[in-house]
Amino acid sequence: MAILITGTPGVGKTTIARLLAERTGKKYIDFAEVVKNERLYAAYDPETNSYVVNLDRARSYMEQLLSCEEILDTHLVEALPPDKVSVAIVLRLDPLVLRERLNKRGYPSRKIRENIESEILDAVLISAIENLGEEKVFEVDTTGKTIAEIIEIITQILNKNGKLYKPGRVDWLEKYYFLIGKEGGII
Repeated sequence: MAILITGTPGVGKTTIARLLAERTGKKYIDFAEVVKNERLYAAYDPETNSYVVNLDRARSYMEQLLSCEEILDTHLVEALPPDKVSVAIVLRLDPLVLRERLNKRGYPSRKIRENIESEILDAVLISAIENLGEEKVFEVDTTGKTIAEIIEIITQILNKNGKLYKPGRVDWLEKYYFLIGKEGGII
């Protein structure tokens, strides 16, 4: 079955997924490219410079595309057929580091805020658990780790040594509660 590398935009999904695919000999699939190329979107949002994915069409397309031998890269877990994913690795990143990365990418401030809030509130992790089941989901804090260290952790997980990486170990909300202002935005 397919291995999903997921997480909030900016946490390192693409870098890790491509390298993991190269090392395992599996095919790499960039879900965002599939969505664009196959027109699996309902609209384009110019404010966030992103496509609004048609989840039903995307899930149906991915059901046909996935042969279960791929490394898949996306933050939209709900757009994937659960029976085609064997393992989901949710990459996590300290929200302050994430903010710097997204700033360097030139993301609009609204998109940066939304992504930081998503990371603090475990949105992708929760989606992975809800859509795939907790037994398939693992959580890796990438903060301060090298790419080689992250790949080693994922290799341990894939070799059935992932007990230390079950969901619930990363808690940005507790760490950064002070960043949430009166209106609910990141200060």
